Amino acid sequence: AGVAAEAEAAARALELQAQVEAVLAATTEELSVERKVRACSEAVLAEAHADVQEEERLRREEESKRAFERRTNMALRSANEELRGKVESLGAMVESLNTLLAGLSKTSRNTKLSQRGPGM
Repeated sequence: AGVAAEAEAAARALELQAQVEAVLAATTEELSVERKVRACSEAVLAEAHADVQEEERLRREEESKRAFERRTNMALRSANEELRGKVESLGAMVESLNTLLAGLSKTSRNTKLSQRGPGM
């Protein structure tokens, strides 16, 4: 009876050892899968972080470009207004000169006529 009990205990021990090894193998496999999932998650997060940084860089670049365009447009408007003022001023000067020339021409004709004298 003792030998049979020992044989049964040995068989039970082998069965338990097989179960422990099966659990250990499953746990090792699960840990391996978990490591792979974690690595993939970290890679996805790193890629998402890089995408966010690139979007932020592009946003800042676009914002900088718009600010430059606004400054350029303001400078162009200012220069345009200044030129318009100068053109108007030159137009007024030309009118004044034309009036002066017309007056001088009339005076010159009157002077020539008066120098000829009456009856000439």
